[in-house]
Amino acid sequence: MKRRDFLKMTALAGASTALGTTFTGCGRGVLSKDPNRPNVIFITADDLGWKDLRCFGNTEVKTPNIDRLAKEGMMFTNAFVVASSCAPSRASFITGQYPHTNGVTALTHIKKSKSLRPFYETLPSILSENGYNTALEGKWHVSPYLPTGWYGYRERLSGMLPKDFWIESSEKALEFIEENKENRFYLELNYMNNHRKDDGEFYFADGFPVDPEDVHVPEYWTLPDWEEIRLEVAKFYSQTMKMDKMIGDVLNKLDELNLTDNTLIVFVSDNGPPFPGNKMTLYDRGTGVPLIFRLPGVIEPGTTYDGLANTIDIMPTILEACGLAVPEKTQGKSLFSIIEGKKTDDLHEAVFTEMTDHVFYLPTRAARTKEWKYIKNYSDIAMGLDQNNHMEWAHRVCELPNQPWKSPRVPEELYDLKNDPNEQVNLAENPKYQEKLEEMRSILEAHMSETKDPYLGRDFTKDYELNLDIYEMKVVEDKYK
Repeated sequence: MKRRDFLKMTALAGASTALGTTFTGCGRGVLSKDPNRPNVIFITADDLGWKDLRCFGNTEVKTPNIDRLAKEGMMFTNAFVVASSCAPSRASFITGQYPHTNGVTALTHIKKSKSLRPFYETLPSILSENGYNTALEGKWHVSPYLPTGWYGYRERLSGMLPKDFWIESSEKALEFIEENKENRFYLELNYMNNHRKDDGEFYFADGFPVDPEDVHVPEYWTLPDWEEIRLEVAKFYSQTMKMDKMIGDVLNKLDELNLTDNTLIVFVSDNGPPFPGNKMTLYDRGTGVPLIFRLPGVIEPGTTYDGLANTIDIMPTILEACGLAVPEKTQGKSLFSIIEGKKTDDLHEAVFTEMTDHVFYLPTRAARTKEWKYIKNYSDIAMGLDQNNHMEWAHRVCELPNQPWKSPRVPEELYDLKNDPNEQVNLAENPKYQEKLEEMRSILEAHMSETKDPYLGRDFTKDYELNLDIYEMKVVEDKYK
């Protein structure tokens, strides 16, 4: 039976028993060797925006291996995370649910009570129960103080300390692939290269030089093209290139073992770049991420999908590609009919994003259609500068008229994405757009009602004056350099 026919049959059957074998319990049973099931390698970048790669239009960075995935698979050019913050975003990857549903609404290493509950049904737990050897390497931010085995990972290829979250070489990943070349496996590689160190700094990656004189500050970041920021950009690109090289090591290993044609690769980032007004925001530069799927024989090489996609769609897509049933409580929609070329129209009329906490309280919800963005803020607390708050240039940026990251927020924002793609002109109080404002507000409220979002109907609170210390310049020390 050809893989395409197999996937069609199992998707229609909607049951994990289509192969005649079911693995139950904690998933430690016999590993599946069925050649009709694809292996899965789920690659996540950290703090990498949707236009920060060469294949997504950035000509100043060299990413040949990620570009290869795009050339051999499908790129999603309008993909968005559900939250512009690491832990909530990553929890959505493996649960297929919004943060206010799965409970991961903050940075879990700071607010431990917001960690994903033990033994929660996840993508790796479902795969493990159905014969996949599941492994994790790198960042584990969904529930960092609890064993990854409780969430479906049979193996953990890196340690539990924060310093172990940084993947420095491909050695362990390649060993895992070699050892499981006869089994069906799921390998999750969570690279942190584009995340700042704990001192808030970027460092050039050894062997990946980038001259700050040869780069510019990306226009979509909406930051000035200052010398200090270009140096940050150069370091950011250097780390991007190191990650790309390690991804290339994995691709070459699959080629060597003749596993390429039977391995689904998914590449995505957890949120936008770590610069003022990007990460932590619900603007496209904070929530837009690169999303690529590659599965030879199923996905037509070099294809692009411009419709809206959400990262809670990843879990059901992978499960359908593996011929497994999607849990009813999954809130994402499978993209499988799109990646196999059977559906070309829009899957989503709108996508929804949210923030509740990052390091501090930041309650916000948003609805985005192809042409409009509506943001509902539930507090006037300022966005802040996160890991940039120790940098003089970052505070100087906030003196510019389009950089209000230390100023109180307004209750509502409305943007015309067709004419204002960088979301610079808030139309919420413009009388000409009140009908559109009402329409977008209704779209968001309907979503919040359907998903039982606890912030539906809450009042706008005044918290800015109570949190002035957030906006002061601070010096932080990196414990894990």
